[in-house]
Amino acid sequence: MSTALADAQADADSKPLRIAAANWTVVETLIALGVEPYAVSDIPNYNAWVKAPAVSGSTLDMGLRNEPNLELLAQDPPDLLMTSALFSRDNARLERLMPVRMIDNFYTDRPYYEATLAMTREIARLTDRRPQAEALIDETDAILERATQALQGTKTPLYLVQFSDAQHVRVFGQGNMVGTLFSRTDLTNAWTGPTNAWGYASIPIERLAERPEARIVVIKPYPRGVKEALRDNQIWQHLPAVRAGRVSFIDPIWPYGGLISLQRLTRSLVDVGTQALTTDAAPASSVEGQAP
Repeated sequence: MSTALADAQADADSKPLRIAAANWTVVETLIALGVEPYAVSDIPNYNAWVKAPAVSGSTLDMGLRNEPNLELLAQDPPDLLMTSALFSRDNARLERLMPVRMIDNFYTDRPYYEATLAMTREIARLTDRRPQAEALIDETDAILERATQALQGTKTPLYLVQFSDAQHVRVFGQGNMVGTLFSRTDLTNAWTGPTNAWGYASIPIERLAERPEARIVVIKPYPRGVKEALRDNQIWQHLPAVRAGRVSFIDPIWPYGGLISLQRLTRSLVDVGTQALTTDAAPASSVEGQAP
């Protein structure tokens, strides 16, 4: 532990640590543990892509995740900056201003869920929130267990995707929260191809026809202009799932996130899965519309 960080923690009894977070997964975990971040990277896009838990209006926006605003941070440095390996290129400069701690749930040698539990407990240790962390973990395990029961007998395979543009999606497989959830329930992932270190593959949308019986689950939001473009996109409109009305749209969730994101994804897919049990055998006119 650096001397600066040790001094900051020693002073924690007199005032809360002012923590800046460049990694949105750390941001959501801090808030879930009852810690209001002093500064967060790119708050507008956090609100769009992560959405919950909400960042306080008093929190500073410290710029891009991979390029924090050093001038802003230098004006009144936080007691600690939590970042990840993905955003480590400026660490040498940042460490001249404040203590920096690398905290991650992906750049490790552990499976996603195990790594996320370890990350949550490390953040709790640094912020003196150990009881809150254990309560959050217990709550997440309970939600996963209820999902296991609710999704028994689900047979329709799912493609879980996010649009990158009107012609391509990120389709999620193993190695992330999606893989964790699918492994604990009767949900079947329609995508069995390779994925990258983040647990997704970038594919053209026509590949979503490879499992014509599958349901497509789209995680919002859409990149700019994509929703409008899909209405006239003949490839999208002629996908078997779209033609049959087997497309579901769920609220923004950060698929690379922590336990709150995993909870929200679990609840959303329970809703999708239980609906699919009753609708996927019905005529297309009785299920969801074909266009987003």
